[in-house]
Amino acid sequence: MLRLWIVGLWTAGCLIGTQAAEWLAVIDYADEWTQVRGLTESLDRMGVRYDDRTEAAQNGELILEGNRVLFLSSMVTNDPRIHQALDDNAEKIAAFVQSGGIVIEPTQADQNEANVDWLPEPLRVVRSDPDRPQFTIVEPDHPLFTAPNRMTDDDFAGWGHQGWPTVWEVIAVQEGFTVLAESAGSMAVGEAEYEAGRFLMMCVAPDKYAVAGNDNRTKEQAFRFFENIVNYVQGAALSVRPDAETLPVLWGALRRFD
Repeated sequence: MLRLWIVGLWTAGCLIGTQAAEWLAVIDYADEWTQVRGLTESLDRMGVRYDDRTEAAQNGELILEGNRVLFLSSMVTNDPRIHQALDDNAEKIAAFVQSGGIVIEPTQADQNEANVDWLPEPLRVVRSDPDRPQFTIVEPDHPLFTAPNRMTDDDFAGWGHQGWPTVWEVIAVQEGFTVLAESAGSMAVGEAEYEAGRFLMMCVAPDKYAVAGNDNRTKEQAFRFFENIVNYVQGAALSVRPDAETLPVLWGALRRFD
């Protein structure tokens, strides 16, 4: 009985540990252009739970313990404190992705973050000012464009926020990324594997456009793409969670002492 109690207590502790944090960490900011915290608003609309790490980042700390995905909001680097926190924690971001984590960064203003300094070598992304209406899917069978919503080039046409079109702040230079969608020859959505994890970089703002788009069509299509992003990274992240295979083993061990 004592052995059963010890194993049960240890198992419960492991379960509590795995449930202490959500799979998703977010850093969100109401930038000067959209003036909305579109990332958390869009996640709330989906009913997705998350750990909001914004305040910690504004204080210079990047908290990722227990999380499997870090989702930065579009234009989050408009807050210089967050921008600095990302740069200062570049090694922590790299280690997070090496161990199977996923980092997503949609569009950022080039005056706030032209060169994405926190990306590990040999990966590179440089953002520039041109804003473009063109959006062409290069990998139409990628889950970002198929689940739960099948999306085509037409679904990305005509997005707008104020005077900005679908592609807001183009990715002018990139190295190490597979191009999933492009805009007039430049990467619009790209993915790079980095050891066990991956980076997703974009020059579209589905989180903000879903809330602050110029019209209902922009909001609807941006939200559909946002749903696909969340669906994709959740599936990818949970497939490499360290507890995904160990919990059944622990419960199996517990049952053997019944």
